[in-house]
Amino acid sequence: MPPKSTRGSGLGRMSLFACSLLLGWPGLSPPCIGGESADWKLKQVATHQAFDAGQFAEAETTARAALELVQQSFPPDSREVANCLNDLAGVVWALGKSKEAEKLYRQALGIWEKRSGDEADRARVESNFSVVLMEEARYSEAEKLALDAVEIDKRVLGPYHAETAGSLGKLGALYTAEGRYSEAETVLSRAVDLREKALGPSHPLTALALATLSLNYWHMGKAKRATDLLERALRISEKALPPQHPRIAVMLNNLSTLYTEQHKYKEAEKLLQRAVANWKITLGPEHPNVAAAYSNLSTVSFARHNYKLAEQYERRALEIDRERLGPDHPSVGLELNNLGAALLAQHDFREAETLFNQALAIAEKAHGPIHPEVADALENIGKLRSMESLYPESAAAYKRAIEIREASLGPNSPLLVRDLTAYAKVMRKMREFAEAEKADTRALGIEVQNSLHP
Repeated sequence: MPPKSTRGSGLGRMSLFACSLLLGWPGLSPPCIGGESADWKLKQVATHQAFDAGQFAEAETTARAALELVQQSFPPDSREVANCLNDLAGVVWALGKSKEAEKLYRQALGIWEKRSGDEADRARVESNFSVVLMEEARYSEAEKLALDAVEIDKRVLGPYHAETAGSLGKLGALYTAEGRYSEAETVLSRAVDLREKALGPSHPLTALALATLSLNYWHMGKAKRATDLLERALRISEKALPPQHPRIAVMLNNLSTLYTEQHKYKEAEKLLQRAVANWKITLGPEHPNVAAAYSNLSTVSFARHNYKLAEQYERRALEIDRERLGPDHPSVGLELNNLGAALLAQHDFREAETLFNQALAIAEKAHGPIHPEVADALENIGKLRSMESLYPESAAAYKRAIEIREASLGPNSPLLVRDLTAYAKVMRKMREFAEAEKADTRALGIEVQNSLHP
């Protein structure tokens, strides 16, 4: 299941935070060729065919059958067993079964670590496993595996190999999740270049690389560049993949967040409805991806000032993710923050405060004190305190949010403008006019600079 990643949309009186999905797609092991047509080989090929077509439930059935058969025919530390473990792990991860995927990847990695001469297979498992860990915000573990996979692929397969592009893409997605956007841009741009050269500009894996880079640009506040890349990725995917492939739904979901920011609410809603319909069929109605789409429908409803409907969508998203991901998952924190914003817009100050504080605690625990998701929670706390006329507390929240965004995005990010403007208003309420003027002037300078260099 692609992990959720957030950034503020800046819509309405409060800020709801749209939910885009990272695209760290797992790579299955190359199917075995030659020799007798053993049943397990046929099951492995069927798994690949179903997985590539986006038919994950069917792929799970054949992958489990392949693993059972291969375990009957080969030693438990054989490469055949390790490859089937990797395949099943990738399939169950796509179905949102992260805990089982982690167990399977650990088993496969344990086999490869004991074998010599199979480094490329080990790198594939490490790269895939890093995505599972990234989803759970276990970044240090994920980075160690992702970096090792890239190093092995470059050394064993070469710096221009398609597998190297894949491992680079997963490393870049990890950097995006960590808020290391400049590093992610460098790595993901390289992955796109490699995909285009190795596979061609119209290959679905090239589209995957483009979509991953697009998400990073969205986080950086470069909306036009993000939109152009994602629309191109979607066109390629719709031509190359079956119409109900879940990866297309991920791109629809992510494009909806860009359209919402551009006030194209009708278009965004249509994309989200398509994504939900796709995922309910291919992944099931309780999959966390469905929760992501509900959360984004909440953002659209909020932007249209339908706060009650926004609340209903967000509560449904929260119900799914608490059950499937656990109460402390970063996605739950995002949804608590959004639900609090919808309730605050309805003047339910008490519950909004509780939810904002819970969201802040989850973000700090998952990501550390300096991460954009922490700034997202602080932004809404700043608005709450301002509405309560608690201006010093509001100013402190906004100031810390500004410092975090500066650290993660740089001093001229367009995403600073909203917080600087809100901070200036609070300063005027406190009659700190010089500080207010300073913040407003800086916000205007950032807007001018970004209009000249979008």
